[in-house]
Amino acid sequence: MPGVTVVHGDWEAIHDRAPYDLVVLDGGGAGKGGAAADPARLLTPGGTLVVDDFTPARRWPILHEGEPDLARLHWLDHPLLDAVELRLAADLAAVVAVRTLNHRPPATTITDSTAP
Repeated sequence: MPGVTVVHGDWEAIHDRAPYDLVVLDGGGAGKGGAAADPARLLTPGGTLVVDDFTPARRWPILHEGEPDLARLHWLDHPLLDAVELRLAADLAAVVAVRTLNHRPPATTITDSTAP
């Protein structure tokens, strides 16, 4: 398909050809840990991001194994993204986001209860 490039591999490999109009991360790019993907670097303004393989949130604050779900909140609260979680099935959700043209303050503040 002209104008379409599929990059298969570790999510960090996509930085070589960024920015994109559409990025789909299969539970990667801070989806489950490690260094967080940078929407400013990966997406064109107005570009769309999809991160899947989340368990649907059932309450606020969003927790994973009893702790704030920082991987999910990275996307939902990112100041460059307008993001929403979509429930795809009873046990599956995805975060879909659009890169905004302007920075905005995060919607929530998460503090580390283990910090001194």
